[in-house]
Amino acid sequence: MSYGEILNISVEKTRRNMREMGNEWREFPLKSCFDGRYFSDAQQPGRPLSHVFCWTQGFFAGMAGISYAITKDEAFLNWLRTGYDYFYNKVNRDSLETMHDLGFLYSPYSVFLYRQTGETRMKELSVKAADELIKRYVPNGHYIQAWGRMNNRTPDYVDDELAKNHFFTQSKGLAIIDCMMNLPLLFWASRETGHPVYANIATEHIRTTIQYFIREDGSVNHAYRFSVLDGAPVQPENYCGYATDSWWARGAAWAIYGLAIAYEYTRVPEYLALAEQLALRFAEQAGEEGVPVWDFRLPEATPAIASENRSAFPWDPSDLSNLAYNKDTSAAAIVVCAIQRMSKHGENAALERYKRAALDSLAHLYFNPDKGVNGLLTHSNGRMEYTSYGDYFFMEALAHETHGLDTCW
Repeated sequence: MSYGEILNISVEKTRRNMREMGNEWREFPLKSCFDGRYFSDAQQPGRPLSHVFCWTQGFFAGMAGISYAITKDEAFLNWLRTGYDYFYNKVNRDSLETMHDLGFLYSPYSVFLYRQTGETRMKELSVKAADELIKRYVPNGHYIQAWGRMNNRTPDYVDDELAKNHFFTQSKGLAIIDCMMNLPLLFWASRETGHPVYANIATEHIRTTIQYFIREDGSVNHAYRFSVLDGAPVQPENYCGYATDSWWARGAAWAIYGLAIAYEYTRVPEYLALAEQLALRFAEQAGEEGVPVWDFRLPEATPAIASENRSAFPWDPSDLSNLAYNKDTSAAAIVVCAIQRMSKHGENAALERYKRAALDSLAHLYFNPDKGVNGLLTHSNGRMEYTSYGDYFFMEALAHETHGLDTCW
């Protein structure tokens, strides 16, 4: 199948997602999804957008936005507009129930809708989300705090077990690499409003990221701890990679794409140069297929990360032949999107080769064309799962490759 044909199937899957997700804008799937049927568990309706944990609803929105941009079918716009009250309440009535992933929620939703329709309320909503995001900025450490309520209280609706999660217990003084892809919301807000504060905070966070997250060998830390007293650097930490000194593939991808977009807004040469450097290192590690293992420093005897439902693994995790399942297609899709952006400012032959190899692999080895299955990409995070973020970035890459579509960032 051609990229265009795969994109058309993805649009049809998005129609299915809209029907099955409904108009309540809950977060799906709530648990691991191995079969790509995101909405099949009636006992797990998904968290409401008002929940502080939520960060992925924007990706379903983004897929609908891409579908509208390609087809001009008003059905996609009509569905997206059903989410307005939920997204509005998230950053107004429920503004404490937010974290640094506001960019993942609002850039693919309200920023993209504003670009497509010019609706003033979507611009205002996006700026309000940026207002809430900059409240997480810690001046003495020059970083945006990743997790936890900014009043340091655990919400009443969180049960005792969930309250033990590091999201609440270890949030103070913590920044994570994922924030690099939330910064575009701030750069956009400065450009739209003329107020430099948003971009200034984003720039400060990037400076901190370059200093403490990017290692000399081009690998990337997942997290870094700073003193809550004076903002002094304390130590690197890890919550998503294999280990503190390992190299989480999707974390590297967030850094690469975040830097590429930051360059487009600021024209700071260092950002583009570093994005290219990190992308070349990523490509070297990913190999000929272009789809990386979920952590580049994964021990050979570790075929997958632990799941909250180990019995649901569709393979034997003790069988070393299953090492092939340690892929993260979402990381490859994100880096493909980053290279598409970077190529507008001068092509790098090695990165273009990687982009073609990775996109071909995603399209022909990992894409599920079954329209009865919601998900697009298998093997999306090292667990052989489907994920909405993997699907979104794959669809963004296809839309750019076939239509030159500039999406939401």
